[in-house]
Amino acid sequence: MKGKKKLLLLLTVLLLGTGVRAATAYVWEAVPNEVLYANLLTYLKTVQNELVGEPVYYMVQQLTIEIEATFRKDPYAWMTQVHNFCNTLENIYPPALAHPSVTRSADDPYEKIRRHIFRLRDFPMHQVSLTNDVIQPAAGQADAFNKANKQWLQHKREEFFQFLNGPRPSGGELQLFKLYSSGYVMRTKDACIGIDLCYGEGLYDGARKEELADKLDAVFTTHGHGDHYDIELLRMLLQKGKAIVIPPRMESFFTDYPGEKHVWRDSQLEPVRVGGVADAQAQMSGQGEEPCLLYLIQIGDWRIAHVGDNSYHENEKAFYPNQPPVDVMMNPVFQGIFDFANNLRTPSTPDNTYQIYFNLHENEWHHTIDGRMSFEFMYCHNGALGHQTFVYPCTAICDNGEHITLYKP
Repeated sequence: MKGKKKLLLLLTVLLLGTGVRAATAYVWEAVPNEVLYANLLTYLKTVQNELVGEPVYYMVQQLTIEIEATFRKDPYAWMTQVHNFCNTLENIYPPALAHPSVTRSADDPYEKIRRHIFRLRDFPMHQVSLTNDVIQPAAGQADAFNKANKQWLQHKREEFFQFLNGPRPSGGELQLFKLYSSGYVMRTKDACIGIDLCYGEGLYDGARKEELADKLDAVFTTHGHGDHYDIELLRMLLQKGKAIVIPPRMESFFTDYPGEKHVWRDSQLEPVRVGGVADAQAQMSGQGEEPCLLYLIQIGDWRIAHVGDNSYHENEKAFYPNQPPVDVMMNPVFQGIFDFANNLRTPSTPDNTYQIYFNLHENEWHHTIDGRMSFEFMYCHNGALGHQTFVYPCTAICDNGEHITLYKP
């Protein structure tokens, strides 16, 4: 992309920069409810200390009073209370773009509050393992965990559909809606596509799936892990004359379903028109026996890269530099954003300051804490983003159910 056409990125809400925060990533441990609750109270004090004089200071103070009063009656109620508190803050402080090279924002209350929202969300999401025989939850903890997170996801599902049923872009904007974990819906004035659309158990009934299927033109699935696709939704799309793109392992699920079904058994290096709205290419990747398609999708003037969660960086390096640069890059933080972003560079565009990074695989219900990074890890740009010579991409962190609108000239 030529310099004069580099993205001028604006938001429907605020355009903010953020600075690199030199801190050690928090390590979530499997602990009983009492310990996690005590850690939460300690963290709430940290939030207040950083936001003295801000309205959120007094909101946190009130939350602390409420959960301490409730804890004596119901030791697990704090989980729902924290979710509700984060929901309230997200309505006041919606997603914004962050560029870590702008160091002045280290003192920006908006940036701090947004970061704290995700850290607070992690407390009810990171519970003791529900499947580990060695670390068993205390009596009642597993039920409380499931109830609180199910209520939260139901609420965020409604927010997602409220956004999706709103007005479509009228110009060259790109709307991104985070449905759940790695799943995003992307919409322009002429197209509506989804990638890796899946939702939590019992939270996404047939009526809601059909409502979403009616809105979509096409859905792309990176690989056959169960948290990256929904068979019923994909079958609905075919029945409604919409398009799907899937890896070979999933082909048997749709044998009796005619329609625009693209089964890519190998790399698809030449662009293919999908659903009449998108031009797509893919590099076959994947670890072990699970094939994974590294997608490059164009809708309108927007180019989007999405890698699922089990790709090899070697495959990314072989694929993306040979293509025009992307506008939106989607990758799990635990895969190494440094490698991914560098693999997206091309000789003609050595920097990536115009690219926007969206994280995948965060706050997913029923994932244990083992091996998972928290939102705070990503938002503070630690570890995987901690390379001194790395030119950071702009970052847009969306929670489940949230949306953001991007613009360019």
